Amino acid sequence: MTHKASYGSLTLITALVVTGCASIVSGTTQDMTVTSNVEDAEIFLDGVRIGTTPFTGLVKKNKGQLRVEQEGYETGTLTLSKSLDPWFWGNIIIGGTVGSITDFATGAAFTYAPASYRVELQAEGQSANDFQQQVRLRWFSMIYIDEISRDISQGGGDYLSALVTLLEEHGGEEIDPVAISDALATSGGDPNRFGDCLTELF
Repeated sequence: MTHKASYGSLTLITALVVTGCASIVSGTTQDMTVTSNVEDAEIFLDGVRIGTTPFTGLVKKNKGQLRVEQEGYETGTLTLSKSLDPWFWGNIIIGGTVGSITDFATGAAFTYAPASYRVELQAEGQSANDFQQQVRLRWFSMIYIDEISRDISQGGGDYLSALVTLLEEHGGEEIDPVAISDALATSGGDPNRFGDCLTELF
């Protein structure tokens, strides 16, 4: 079998070589989203304040630690996972070795994976057990929002039942599934907001 490069690929490679481009096309920054169970919490990237929750904006790719803090809550920190930007390999293929070394130095060879982070903050004085239940409830509702929505429309199902159980364990009260339906409607189908609405039931 004969392998042929597509015209589009040849055009791209030619353009990069002619313009002398030996650095990653997507650059040294990328969009990042940071949300939390607490609004207006301050966000720091390697110690530098970048905004408050909820946040979406351009950030440098060579950063390593995300810190979220708010008065009345324990500080939340996490190490950002990184992966090689696909454009890095393109640079090597077209002979951009020097440029690729520069990309590593500036952070352009990395892309945050994922580029969306959720940081849960524990209220001061809140027990570890209560916080863990809260996180478990929030993440279950966020991950399975589509399945929960389907169960609600069908009048019941495994995901809705599991959510009811988590809510009752967290709040210690019997939950009317209608309250979950109302929370879903209030959230407008947004997973983060849905999780927040459910924890606000108690």
